[in-house]
Amino acid sequence: MKYEEFDQQIREMIPQPSAAITDALYRMGVEALEDRPQDLLIAFEFISRYFSVDVLQGVYEIIQHGSAVLPNELVAAAVFLQAGDTSEHMAQMAKNGELMCFYSPREKGEISPLAICSVLEAGKKVNYFTIKFGKFTPKDILARAKRFAKQQGVSVTGALECISLEGEVSTGLYAARNVLARQWTKMTTALDTIFGTCPAVAARVTFDADRGHTAVEYNPLWQKAHMAHGQIAHREKQSKPFCRER
Repeated sequence: MKYEEFDQQIREMIPQPSAAITDALYRMGVEALEDRPQDLLIAFEFISRYFSVDVLQGVYEIIQHGSAVLPNELVAAAVFLQAGDTSEHMAQMAKNGELMCFYSPREKGEISPLAICSVLEAGKKVNYFTIKFGKFTPKDILARAKRFAKQQGVSVTGALECISLEGEVSTGLYAARNVLARQWTKMTTALDTIFGTCPAVAARVTFDADRGHTAVEYNPLWQKAHMAHGQIAHREKQSKPFCRER
């Protein structure tokens, strides 16, 4: 991607673009992202749809505080900013490696897969989050975790901590395959804080291991954004010219 195209899209998206910041972001995209500055644009586009204008501006400005923020860190930074944090602190967290391995959209228009997850077992509640909401059925995941826990003599909570979308349970799973993300108290708290006021958090999912059932509380703002996105996608599909196969 040429700088001119990158700069144009930034100007169309960011409320108050800066030539210096845009230049720094583009250079980072070329040097650190193997000549893929468009990955930054995809992340900014996601943030522009799900977070406030101030958060979008704040995420864009993080790099001016002395630390580059990679695409898989930008959405994490947006969550913290939406919850009241600052760009300066995000730069420090990025420098310390505290924002890594969150969610990074792969293409423009992706539906937010962020959700809060709670596991109830033996009268205790443990909170997690997932970046895979919509890709798994909570009831099926809980049933598989309960079977594994019974067979192996471990807690259902422990089984849920290492279960994949396909229902495979193993402590040796690559972390990216797990339904539940690693325990990250700051992130879980931030997601809970913005639930109901920000469409980025899709739902609260409860796994009740004691009673063997699940519950999903949807965020009305996420549902509205999801519906609007579906309508836009449908209109775009209808507007494409019809080409008869030969």
